[in-house]
Amino acid sequence: MADQPGPRAEETSLACANLIFKNVPLINYVKIPKINSGQFFRSLANNMHSRLFTFQASNTATSGNTFKNKYEDLLKDMEFLEPKSWPDNCDIQFGDKNVRRLTAIFQVDETSTIQGFREYKDTKVISEISPLKPLLVAIKTIAISSSECERTFSSMNNTVTSKRNQLTTQHISSLLFIQCVGPPVIAFNPANYVKSWILNGKRDANEVCCPKRQIKNSDNNYSQLWKILNEDKV
Repeated sequence: MADQPGPRAEETSLACANLIFKNVPLINYVKIPKINSGQFFRSLANNMHSRLFTFQASNTATSGNTFKNKYEDLLKDMEFLEPKSWPDNCDIQFGDKNVRRLTAIFQVDETSTIQGFREYKDTKVISEISPLKPLLVAIKTIAISSSECERTFSSMNNTVTSKRNQLTTQHISSLLFIQCVGPPVIAFNPANYVKSWILNGKRDANEVCCPKRQIKNSDNNYSQLWKILNEDKV
């Protein structure tokens, strides 16, 4: 997509050229910085490769093997954090070299992490204040696939439709956050948000001083049909 734009990208380019998108005029377009699509997609691909630790980052055999070796080394190093892989009588320096490599990858403090790892080998327990905790938290953030990203794109397509095309970026981000990672309705407690809404001067659902909606009684071509439907059946 960096070299050959897709249909949506072409539609966006045409909208930018005509300053209109789906019959909606684009206002102040000149003030919005333009994104280099090629640079954006290449940067996106590079970041996904680095975050997913894939070994298929290149089609060439040499680079592919290099990434594969790094990927396999990473998995082996992480196995040393699992007590099931430890020998019965491991020495004080067992696994230190592997943990040091992990600290370099995830950019956490090496000295304190090694200290926490040695305490973990001795006690088999990790406390909430253990120096090993930052490394374990960093490892848990590894994305094992791009499925979460794909689900977010699908949610965005369901949220931003042709009839809801004037949502701001902030509103879209908030709606996607609630839809993708928000709690289910049964686990959501709206009390704090309702109180915040009322304290900010907004009307509540029981407000009686707000204007009432006026229902206009206008003739309709189907009024006679409605009368037939409302008649009692014998």
